[in-house]
Amino acid sequence: MKYYVVREWKRRGIFTSRDECKELVQWYADAKYKSFKTKEEAEKALQGSREEYYQTKEKVSRQTSDFPYEKNSIAVDAACSWNPGKMEYQGIDLQSGKYLFHEKYEIATNNIWEFLALVHGLKFQKENKSDKAIYTDSKHAMKRVAEKGCKTKLEKNSNTNFVYKKIQEAEQRLKENTYTTQILKRPTSERWEIPADFWRK
Repeated sequence: MKYYVVREWKRRGIFTSRDECKELVQWYADAKYKSFKTKEEAEKALQGSREEYYQTKEKVSRQTSDFPYEKNSIAVDAACSWNPGKMEYQGIDLQSGKYLFHEKYEIATNNIWEFLALVHGLKFQKENKSDKAIYTDSKHAMKRVAEKGCKTKLEKNSNTNFVYKKIQEAEQRLKENTYTTQILKRPTSERWEIPADFWRK
């Protein structure tokens, strides 16, 4: 028998079932877990803080089978705790299901982060000389990218200066570069949520 320790997730604890442990961590990118031969070792690891005890799960999308109309593509999406509030966005490859990039910051708005996610996707594709299309579920972000400007009404102050810096960098990147990447709207009514979604609804 083995003892499986899940140290970082919604449920922390020691489990004796490999399948139960797998069910807990397989879709959580930052889950920390490890198996031990004895219960004593497992208890020591759970209580301790030694990072070398644990491995971090490779980021893999939960919807690798849900291909868009254009299979040779990536998807980007953003999420927020409030609007404005803590924000993050990510991009995944829709054929392999692997996560390509992820950014997380303290405060912004959803429209800003959808815009920045899409610009990051364009940058990623260009740097990697990829011809894959990019899917987004935000018409607003597509419009702002086409116009090469974010046009946010977020209050500018000491807490949001870094956001405006990110916006300025993104707008400058759009103006200084030519992109041939195809940007496509994810038809969520037909295909359900975009695979890069954070599943917090």
